[in-house]
Amino acid sequence: MLQTLKARHELRLYELKKAANEFLEFTENLTLLQVVNEKAQQMTQAVEVLQRLLQQDLTEKTLLKAINASEAASLLDEIVDADAVSGLETYVLSAAASSEDAELTQFLSEIMDKVEHKYNRLLEKAHAYNALLIE
Repeated sequence: MLQTLKARHELRLYELKKAANEFLEFTENLTLLQVVNEKAQQMTQAVEVLQRLLQQDLTEKTLLKAINASEAASLLDEIVDADAVSGLETYVLSAAASSEDAELTQFLSEIMDKVEHKYNRLLEKAHAYNALLIE
């Protein structure tokens, strides 16, 4: 059963890290997206801490306690609860609305749609991992 538990955690963490890395690549060096980029960086770091915990030779019960007691698991939960994209979206869309350039407004709206889609995918993976902790 320990392998099954570890395998489920490893899979969910792998999926979360992959989504975070994709988001980081998308938002890298984009000043306006720095806030959400930092959240993805924090997620990646938390995943790495949890992955190291999984590599330890712990019993299932001890492993679950260690994961649930870790700051990394708490951080993932906090990030999921925080709405990092909403404030950014409000700012960008209000800047777009004040522009008289219809193409610029359309472009900014499209970029925010992509950011929101990718960030929601990242949050979906974080929710899936957090659900394992509740089981």
